[in-house]
Amino acid sequence: MRWFRRQPVGTNLTEAAVEAMRSSDGGRAAAIISAIALTFSAYSLWETSLKQADLSVYATGVVTYGRDTSDDASIQPSGGFEVLAMPLTIANGGARDGAVLSLQLEVKNPKTGLSARFAATYTADAAYFGDTRGKRPKTPFNALVIAGRAAWTGTVIFYPVSYSNGKSLTPVSQVAAFNDALRKKYAAEMGGASSISVLREKLPNLPEFAELDAYDAKVLNQNGKVEATLQLATPTPSGWLERMLGTPVEPIALILDMPDIPGDRVSRGELVRLRTVAAGS
Repeated sequence: MRWFRRQPVGTNLTEAAVEAMRSSDGGRAAAIISAIALTFSAYSLWETSLKQADLSVYATGVVTYGRDTSDDASIQPSGGFEVLAMPLTIANGGARDGAVLSLQLEVKNPKTGLSARFAATYTADAAYFGDTRGKRPKTPFNALVIAGRAAWTGTVIFYPVSYSNGKSLTPVSQVAAFNDALRKKYAAEMGGASSISVLREKLPNLPEFAELDAYDAKVLNQNGKVEATLQLATPTPSGWLERMLGTPVEPIALILDMPDIPGDRVSRGELVRLRTVAAGS
């Protein structure tokens, strides 16, 4: 009977081998698909949840310069505080929140050699630029926390915290005391005049004038130019993984040009828009 007819030798083995190969190819394809899916899943998890904060700073070309003369004589330096207002956008390309503890602006005048360090002191809105009567409205600067895949935009007001000559932040009250000491010391030469300019005309080489000029020195003046570098201060990484995966924030280098605007307009509280170009342009 056909049921008991013998199959040719090797037939079942061949079919089994073919079937095994089919099963092997299918398993390999399934493994490849699973690996691809796992890779995409891991990448998605990294991008949406695990990627460290990745901060980038963008500065527009609208940088404004002014002098703040609204503080008390015991705080305010001679001629007022130099102030730089800079619109900034700080974007976080990472998945985790990013913190900005402070913003610093290193400014140097290549012609005079005077340099200054400015720090983010206030933030301001449009009212800051419209009010010319006394103190301009502004808000104290606080540390920023920027959510993952988000950005912060605002105008940061920078005030000087130090000068390379060590004297440009001397309060007006101390400068006035120095002037009084000069008047007493050189009373005969001044002939009863009260203005130090009279003494300067008679004795222009007095060593005290170098110190007096240092009190009045500003890093940016009429028709002047400065080199500025903006840097962000972020928290120190807490572990080796953060140190390895963290991305440092690149500084921004700018060149700021002061237009040929009379100094008395600046001293009256007028704001001056600076000509701004990227360093190296």
